[in-house]
Amino acid sequence: MHDLLIIRHGQSEWNVERRWQGWKDAPLTELGISQAGHRAETLAESGFAPEVVVSSDLGRARLTAEIIAGRLGAPARTDPGFRERCGGDWEGWTIEEIEAQWPAQLAAWRDGDRSLPPGSEDDAVVLARFDAAITAVLSGPRPAVIVTHGGILHLVASRAGVDVHTLIPNLAGFWFETGSGALSRPEPIAPLPEATDLPQAE
Repeated sequence: MHDLLIIRHGQSEWNVERRWQGWKDAPLTELGISQAGHRAETLAESGFAPEVVVSSDLGRARLTAEIIAGRLGAPARTDPGFRERCGGDWEGWTIEEIEAQWPAQLAAWRDGDRSLPPGSEDDAVVLARFDAAITAVLSGPRPAVIVTHGGILHLVASRAGVDVHTLIPNLAGFWFETGSGALSRPEPIAPLPEATDLPQAE
């Protein structure tokens, strides 16, 4: 039985600009705020009633979680373990600027041939802090919703068996089974109709 939903935050201003965010923050757009409310409505209509909504401490994820939690009547809290991968030298740059300044490295990263942007956290560090945070969630009340970021969710979902080329739109994500104490059998939640078609840029 799925009792854990992990989703990406709503559209941010830097998502629109195709700008890599990492630990830097940009506010949600009006669409991002609308997306969070729409996701809460679809969850409520499905009968899903989480006991808690936990998010990254970065503002774009925290506000998304607060909107969802408010609509679903659940408490919200943050855990920095769910924040995005530190983007190192790519933070603040657009996708086009990254591709110009670091030729072929972005494509290699997306294909799984390069584990990290230059100067960023490597996969092992990101997964270690995520695993510590998810252990705390799994030891508490469930069902639960986690609001995180595209890059870290992509890494976690890939580890659980999702194709490495899968892009995760805003407010999309995966249901996970947790019976073994680990995340397994990821099942995608349907993207929202107003999700953007922009390439993943965190």
